[in-house]
Amino acid sequence: MNDELLDCFVVFVRDGPPSPWHPEDAERPVVRCHSYEEAARAREKLREPGKSCVIRYVGQSGGGD
Repeated sequence: MNDELLDCFVVFVRDGPPSPWHPEDAERPVVRCHSYEEAARAREKLREPGKSCVIRYVGQSGGGD
C-alpha cells in the first residue's frame, strides 16, 4: 500500500447493495482526511437519500503488549 495513503481516515460512499462475493465493490472512496472529526464533517456533507457513507481508518493499527 502506498505510504501516502497510510494513517488517514477515508470516507466511502456506498452506491448500491453489496455483492455477497465482493462487498467492497459497492463502496467508492471519496475523500481522505487527517482526523476522524474532519472525516465526520465530510461524511455529513456527502450524505444523500438512498446512499450511505462509512469512514474507515487506513494505516497501521497499534496497540498490543
